[in-house]
Amino acid sequence: MTVTRDPLRGRTLLVAASAKLLGPLKAGFEALGAEVLPFPTIEAHEVEDPGPLDAAIRALPDYDWIVFTSAYSVSFFLRRAREISGLPPAGRRPLVCAIGPGTAAEAAAGGFRPDLVPEEFVAEGVFDALARRSGGERGLRGRRILIPRAERARAFLPEALTRAGARVDVVPCYRTLRAAPPPDALARLGEKTPDLLVFTSASTVRNMIEILGQDEGRKLLSQARVAVIGPVTGKEAEASGKRADIIPGESTVRSLIEAVGDYFARVSPTSPP
Repeated sequence: MTVTRDPLRGRTLLVAASAKLLGPLKAGFEALGAEVLPFPTIEAHEVEDPGPLDAAIRALPDYDWIVFTSAYSVSFFLRRAREISGLPPAGRRPLVCAIGPGTAAEAAAGGFRPDLVPEEFVAEGVFDALARRSGGERGLRGRRILIPRAERARAFLPEALTRAGARVDVVPCYRTLRAAPPPDALARLGEKTPDLLVFTSASTVRNMIEILGQDEGRKLLSQARVAVIGPVTGKEAEASGKRADIIPGESTVRSLIEAVGDYFARVSPTSPP
């Protein structure tokens, strides 16, 4: 089959994401010809009690590493640090690890140029990269590592680092709440099943189902093709009854857009999900 320049022409994509990712995803998919139905499912907010975060910011020179696991963790951490005038000079800051290129760019723009970006943009990849940088897992023993992140997040990374002997502080710097999609998005869903559902995190899968209701949400998930940004999100979709049709090689917005375009360039317009 000939690969076209606009492989998504005539396709409707529901994009379930945070506000930070909706913009670039919408622009990327529309450039390939898609009609995009933005479906915000996550809102990021400051933590209610910033006390632990403030303490961690003031103790930043005492850490060997700071690990950013999302662009939101960077923006909320730096926002609070500047609010309390708590950032130490560059020479007294820890080494910086960022989970992927988007997070790395956010950190660099905020003056925290990453020293390490793992090859795999998941928690397991972060642990492996830190271990290699330290000369093996034994090299992590005694290292002080700060992980500012969402209130609810996977336990793998801090648990793995702790097992390796690192002294880990997990400090919430933001919290995510379920967003309310615009009424027109909900109305359009009642008219037609999208050709593709796009999810950017495990919580976007859960939140979409909760917004639509368990029965309707799972029904929609089963009827449409599904693209996810990475394997963790894919596992959540599968746990909800749908194996992802599209998982990019890298867990980035760019790779996700490219993977969706490549998939539909090779799929007949009339073929069912």
